[in-house]
Amino acid sequence: MKRPIINFVLVLCLSPFLMQCAAEKDVRGLDMRLRSTDSKIEEMDNTVTAIKNQRASQAELANQLEQIKSRLLQLEARFDEKNIQTKKIQEEQASLKQNTNSQLEQLRGQLSDLSSKITGVNAQVASVSGDFSRIQEDRAKEAADRAASASKAAEEARKKADAVSTPRTIEPEELKKKPGKAEEVAKPEEKTKPASDKTITQDVETNTSDTVYNKGLAAYKANKYKEAYNAFSSYLEKNRSAPLAPNARFWLGECLFQQKEFELAILEYQKVIADYPKTNKAPAALLKQGLAFEKLDEKDTAKIIYNKLLSDYPKSEQVETARKRLKEMK
Repeated sequence: MKRPIINFVLVLCLSPFLMQCAAEKDVRGLDMRLRSTDSKIEEMDNTVTAIKNQRASQAELANQLEQIKSRLLQLEARFDEKNIQTKKIQEEQASLKQNTNSQLEQLRGQLSDLSSKITGVNAQVASVSGDFSRIQEDRAKEAADRAASASKAAEEARKKADAVSTPRTIEPEELKKKPGKAEEVAKPEEKTKPASDKTITQDVETNTSDTVYNKGLAAYKANKYKEAYNAFSSYLEKNRSAPLAPNARFWLGECLFQQKEFELAILEYQKVIADYPKTNKAPAALLKQGLAFEKLDEKDTAKIIYNKLLSDYPKSEQVETARKRLKEMK
């Protein structure tokens, strides 16, 4: 729209001049110039339009650049923050590593001390184990020797008893008479009726005139086994041939049995079997001897003892218990 107006203005301006002095050739040349000028003007318009477009693009680019700069600043801020956090974490890790190394060194020292102590303890355990093994072997050998000795002594006692034609009767001693009172006679336990097999050793004994024996019996029933042992020992020192001597000897074995001195109890029971084979304490002693060997985990020896009880005292009230024990050990 601007170009025709410009051309028209130029024509009006130049028309007087053209009309007056311009030749046709000049008019043509002028037209050519005008066209050239129009062309240049159009190019200039295009250039201006392009410049405007470039300016708009530049403005848009500038806006985008500002946004990019803003994002870069944000990223830089975040990067700095991450760097600070990373540095802080690295410092904490370094401190933790240092503390861990220190603790590891302490633990290594403690482990070394423990290893030394364990080595010493193992050496002591090995020494004690060796001593304990030797003690066990010695005790096993000693128990086997005692069992053989007990069996031999029992066999000799049985042969000795079989060689006697009439059994020796033990009569109770007469007690001193007191004025105004009837004569009292000590009744031996062999003539009393024993209790049931439920309590093998706790047979009922009547009170006797012997204070020491009664003291021992009372102490045993009160579970004072050491006191009872001392009392029965004192009784036997002065009354080895008294009617209650077999009973006192048997109770000595019982006191040791209750204190878990099974090996010593076996020896006391053997004295009852060897010295008093015809009394009712002999089969009871055999039975308790077998039980003591069971406590010592010598079941083979216990079986020998129980079979000997069945053979030598088939009518005793301990036979049923012996048979029961043999069945349980099969």
